[in-house]
Amino acid sequence: MSGIDYMRLAMPAEREESPRDPALKRKAWRAVFLGSAVFWGVVVFLIWTFWG
Repeated sequence: MSGIDYMRLAMPAEREESPRDPALKRKAWRAVFLGSAVFWGVVVFLIWTFWG
C-alpha cells in the first residue's frame, strides 16, 4: 500500500459530526478572548514600564 492508501484509511470520506454543546463552545471562546486580553495587557504594561 502506498502512503495515499494509508491516508484514506486514516481519514474516511464520510465525516462523523460529534454533538457539540453550545455552552461549552461559548466558554471556550470566552477563555480564548480573555487569554488574549491578558496577554496583550501584559505586553502593554511591559512596554509602559520600560519606555515610560
